[in-house]
Amino acid sequence: MTDQRSFARTVMALSSVVIAVCAVVVTVYVTTLDPVPVEPPRVLDQAALEKQVAGAAGGLKKTPWARVDCPLSIVVKDGTEFDCTVYGDTNPKRVTVEILDDQGKLTVQADN
Repeated sequence: MTDQRSFARTVMALSSVVIAVCAVVVTVYVTTLDPVPVEPPRVLDQAALEKQVAGAAGGLKKTPWARVDCPLSIVVKDGTEFDCTVYGDTNPKRVTVEILDDQGKLTVQADN
């Protein structure tokens, strides 16, 4: 009976040591990992976007109430297309804008 108790105590002690070593290894591993930098997505500057669309639409400088409405917070991603509305002398005009590269280069095309 003494041999069984001694064996059980040895197994329990050895199990405790193995668990403690595993805990230390995991802790060291986790603390040595480099943090992953999380950057917010780049979005187009709203004022610059509307100014560029207004320039492409043309004829808005002579109309004091002219304005351009574009969607907010457009993420800079190659190939993204969206529409802006230009309000000027005549009926509102829809303009299609496409992002050409990850630097925010745009093409602006008025729909007919």
